[in-house]
Amino acid sequence: LIALPSYLIAGVPITSAYACNKMQSCLGTSASMFKYAKSGLLDCKIAIPAAVAAIIGASVSTEIMLVLDDSAKKMIIAVSMCFVILLTVLSSRIKVDSYSLRRNKLSLKTVLTCLLIGLLLGFYDGFFGPGGGTIALLLFALLMKYDLRVGCGNGKLVIVIANLTSTIRYIVEGAVIFKIAIPCSIANILGSYLGATLATKKGAKFVKY
Repeated sequence: LIALPSYLIAGVPITSAYACNKMQSCLGTSASMFKYAKSGLLDCKIAIPAAVAAIIGASVSTEIMLVLDDSAKKMIIAVSMCFVILLTVLSSRIKVDSYSLRRNKLSLKTVLTCLLIGLLLGFYDGFFGPGGGTIALLLFALLMKYDLRVGCGNGKLVIVIANLTSTIRYIVEGAVIFKIAIPCSIANILGSYLGATLATKKGAKFVKY
């Protein structure tokens, strides 16, 4: 919600703005993901299948974005921004802070649910991306009853893989402007690690705010 509009305001072509945003998000989110994993707030047996499904969703949506014209991309950005802002406002009223589950047992239901979450996040991330962390947190909390911090941790892994999938495709396409993407990625890594440190220490209420 901050980076992508900033790239566009700075005059970066829209496809390159997407590409740079994917790269910085991939590297930055990786830093916070490792912090969550180190703190025991990542349920890998659920998050990994979700991440695999995210590869499919991100691959398909990224290919679609590459063939759309700029006016269509701007429309997607405008609609998605409104959706995420509305979701962020409404999320404070969604009762998810009572969930305390940190580990889910593997069953057909949980596997199908995590695959669905991964596919949805992958599609969303390829089409837009910003706000994916909030969406991931809510999906893992509401559909699988995870503690908010574990929901965050699981979502981080899924988003990293989805972003990596898109980033590789954009690099192949030659859309990444590295002299912009690299310093932004370094800044994102520092910010993400700091944010994850605060979230893992302060707890669910802090994450919700």
